[in-house]
Amino acid sequence: MGVMSQKPPLVSVVIPARNEGREIELCLRSLEGQSFQDFEVIVVDNGSTDETEAIARRYGCRVIHEARPGVSFARQRGFEEARGELVVSTDADTTLPPGWLELIVRSFEESPDQVGVYGKIRLRERRGFGQWLAEFLFAAFLRLNHLLGKPHFCGPNFAVRREAFNRAGGFKDKDKENGREGDRFYSVSEDLQLSLKLVREGRIRFHKDLVVYTSPRKLQGGSLRYMWEHTKNYWAVTWLGRSR
Repeated sequence: MGVMSQKPPLVSVVIPARNEGREIELCLRSLEGQSFQDFEVIVVDNGSTDETEAIARRYGCRVIHEARPGVSFARQRGFEEARGELVVSTDADTTLPPGWLELIVRSFEESPDQVGVYGKIRLRERRGFGQWLAEFLFAAFLRLNHLLGKPHFCGPNFAVRREAFNRAGGFKDKDKENGREGDRFYSVSEDLQLSLKLVREGRIRFHKDLVVYTSPRKLQGGSLRYMWEHTKNYWAVTWLGRSR
């Protein structure tokens, strides 16, 4: 995992991280156990002050530093540095089943016109009914919106063809300000924004068997509150065309 060679790997896995010393080792350990092995891991250190970088290097990852704070900048930088034909996104607080990368690669091999794939996100451990309900509703939310033609990438579990990602402009938004075309990074929902742009480049698949397990810490402020905030962002971006 993460060993540099003359031949580029087929897959690049990008992990943005800021002070993830307590979480990232579980993620990297699960990547070591993948059945598919032709891949590199790029950890984008977004200003960590803990042992995040040291742990990543211990596992043989490429470590890239991104000074601009924010996951949009970090993920974009990692995708730009990727050498693989396929670029896979996950998060430092997420663990991956052994066949995760193999499912992703097979999905692209089966569909030459496919430019992206994404799947389900489950909690590593559920604490109470609220977290169970949030997980259930989010899975239904992803599936429904895919059926409506509005695919919804989520940072811990999606993959794209690198060429299609570059054609779509990555996680950047093109704005005309003062008569000039300028790059602006999405400040919220950068993964969702990307999927809505990428669907113009080809087919995006929702893979029901592509599952990852993430930390429930995002729900610490309340499971239903998290779902409400996420849904508001989704409707603003998807149906109202707002990028902030």
